[in-house]
Amino acid sequence: DWELVRVYVDEGITGTSAQKRPQFMQMIRDAESGEFDLIITREVSRFARNTVDTLQFTRDLKANGVEVFFLNDNIKTFDCDGELRLTIMATLAQDESRKTSIRVKSGQQTSMENGTFYGNGNILGYRRHQELLPDNKKKVDFFIDPEQAETVRMIFDWYLQGNGVRKIQFMLEQAGRKTAEGKTNWYASVISKTLKRKFYCGLLDYGQQYSDGYKTQKRKNNYGDKDRVVIQGSHEPIVSKEEFDKVQEIME
Repeated sequence: DWELVRVYVDEGITGTSAQKRPQFMQMIRDAESGEFDLIITREVSRFARNTVDTLQFTRDLKANGVEVFFLNDNIKTFDCDGELRLTIMATLAQDESRKTSIRVKSGQQTSMENGTFYGNGNILGYRRHQELLPDNKKKVDFFIDPEQAETVRMIFDWYLQGNGVRKIQFMLEQAGRKTAEGKTNWYASVISKTLKRKFYCGLLDYGQQYSDGYKTQKRKNNYGDKDRVVIQGSHEPIVSKEEFDKVQEIME
């Protein structure tokens, strides 16, 4: 007879790292504390999509006297051939995750070529307009915000006149200019990022960050490790390409 002790529900496995799944890790801790001796899960791909994680966790659980029963795959980790069958199924699940990652990257490449904007934050100088299309995809457009665009022009003009970012920070605060979030306190790092942002001369810059792989899916800043894609956007620029390039020369 089975006594149902507890149900653990993941919001969904979007990656392959168990550390990103708090409910899963809580279940493992409870198992190690001896709160139950059997875990029932639907299939291997719902337990973990990383072969190493699957084998490591099931071995640790077994050492603590906890069996894992995969219903759809009919695998019990206490059976003599349980680990062999589990290894095969876990490898298939991991490979499916790899294929999914490739499909997602391919879709992102197509979106980049079509000039799709990624990101949810505000951009100083623009008003963001978003609408939901019939296919449930989001269409994002940016329109000039005259007041904020004037602030952007000030930043570029002052820098081209020989002022450093800390001096510009002081000048903006003295002039009462507001950030994209409507605040009057400025930071030199924000001004520096504004001056480096290709968006202001009409370009979309993709690949500023990248994932280090489908297994961990950690985001890393791209300092030339991966190719970047820069295309002409459909939004109205605030500064000219020549002004932007001149700023980059000075910053370098």
